[in-house]
Amino acid sequence: MKYVLLFLPIVILFYSCSDLKKGEQLQSISEMYKSLDSIETVLIENQIDTLPALIIATMGVELRIKNNYYADTIDMALGKKMDAFKVLRKSLQPLGNTYNTVRIGVKEEREILKKLKKDIEQGNGDRQKYGEYVLFEQNKVGQLRSLLREYVEQKNKTMTNFDELYTELNAFSLSLLDKPKKKV
Repeated sequence: MKYVLLFLPIVILFYSCSDLKKGEQLQSISEMYKSLDSIETVLIENQIDTLPALIIATMGVELRIKNNYYADTIDMALGKKMDAFKVLRKSLQPLGNTYNTVRIGVKEEREILKKLKKDIEQGNGDRQKYGEYVLFEQNKVGQLRSLLREYVEQKNKTMTNFDELYTELNAFSLSLLDKPKKKV
């Protein structure tokens, strides 16, 4: 009986220490919510709302050139532009996938944080692991932030390339339609 009386204060002290960290943990969750809000705001500001149309337009230009350009040799400058345009076209779909990954990740992370906050407030689960859980979720929010940064950089690079190449190559591809076709 006296051992129980000795260990009881230690157990109570141990659990009360985890309650002392409760405020810090809830503050961290609150900060993660704010981070998610800012991630979502930046994501919405950098959304390419015409992505499907851009993909179709680039494919159309590429197909018109492929189907209507007949030459034994290709101009080096045109070849480089076509190559860059092909890379541009291929980068549009992954850009949309990254956007969706961040968007869905933010939504899922909010739900997880909501559950974690509720558990911490109510003292559910393993209290000693709350710190680990909070740290784990902080890392996930950091990964979303990094993914967003990569998305914005890639989007800006892609749209700059699109602006540089599309107008010229589209005009070139349309001019090929006016020329009489030669049989090869």
